[in-house]
Amino acid sequence: MSVIVTNASGAKALVVTRSLGRKKIEVITTDSERFSAAFFSKYSRSHFLYPSPVNSPLEFINTLEKEVKSRKIDVLMPINSTETLLISKYKNKFEPYTKVPLADYSKMVQLHNKEQLMKIATEIDLPIPKTYNIKNVNEIRIIAEEIEYPVVIKPKDATSSKGVQYAYSKDEFVYRYKHFITENNLNPSSYPLVQEYIPGDGYGVSVLFNHGELRALFTHRRLREYPITGGPSTLRESVRHPEMEKIAIDLLKYINWHGVAMIEFKLNKRTDRPVLIEVNPRFWGSINQAIASGVDFPFLLYKMATDGDIKPVLNYKIGVKTRFLMNDLRALFSHLRHSNNRIQILKEFLNFDGLCDDIIIYEDILPVTFFTYINMKKVLKRNDNICEHVKLILGKNK
Repeated sequence: MSVIVTNASGAKALVVTRSLGRKKIEVITTDSERFSAAFFSKYSRSHFLYPSPVNSPLEFINTLEKEVKSRKIDVLMPINSTETLLISKYKNKFEPYTKVPLADYSKMVQLHNKEQLMKIATEIDLPIPKTYNIKNVNEIRIIAEEIEYPVVIKPKDATSSKGVQYAYSKDEFVYRYKHFITENNLNPSSYPLVQEYIPGDGYGVSVLFNHGELRALFTHRRLREYPITGGPSTLRESVRHPEMEKIAIDLLKYINWHGVAMIEFKLNKRTDRPVLIEVNPRFWGSINQAIASGVDFPFLLYKMATDGDIKPVLNYKIGVKTRFLMNDLRALFSHLRHSNNRIQILKEFLNFDGLCDDIIIYEDILPVTFFTYINMKKVLKRNDNICEHVKLILGKNK
């Protein structure tokens, strides 16, 4: 019983490593970063380094193939988008030696690419935001006159809200859109989508499919996220929403999905109806929420890969709350900066009753130290004004 878990520097990989390690599965962690948090988990039996999948994709694949062969690995389990898409693309290199519980690359792209996803959703009449696909720069001004504001400018291949921008007027939209094209040197086929902004709470429906058949289901509601305009959740709770769940199941059945995925929704507060926003065809940032609520997706995926199938897991605890404290602190600073009710926000934030943190657990505290150190360095590199944040909390800002 052995598995390779990629992207060991990220919080998701640490959660997955712990999930599988607790089930007595031999977990081998790997990353291109030497001081990756999951390397230091007591549930990581060993680790190795691979070349950057972004800068050296073929070397990354060749290194993984070599390790899978030599270590006789049962399951290869990628975590982030880059690794997942690459391994899916070169799945035939690994399948003679190990199980790779991923959909085919063409299906991965159908869900990962926002333009293709919106086309599929339209084909099967699923609710989506009004979407505009600009093909040349001459259309920017024309679209600017047609759309209602605010609007969302969304890169077609982005993950975790990277590159997503909001525009609140015609002039701002035209400037932001043209600047994004120039800054990223995009050709017309890669121009970002323009979408209607949907006000309301964010939800996620997480699933596991076995060649088009549902095997696990879980739904959560976002209570806080960072960035607060729309990013990965930092505080969330387990819920049920049958209408969203049906939309998610219909979509993935339609493309005969295999493996895990998380489908993001907004509950439109103008209509009280769900709107499909995007799909993560991989493990998602709030994976710990599902595990804490009783749906252990990493273990279920492992069992499905090794045994061929599993009994469906469709029930779980409702009202369970989890958070990712490090990012929740950043969300707190943003909320304090934009709110007139700071005392209430602080009281809510400081209520730890019944909360389960994504990575801070005392039985496995060493990786938390490395994770905190590395991420604090990233925060400082982004020039987050820590002093101003602290002054804001203390009420000393002018």
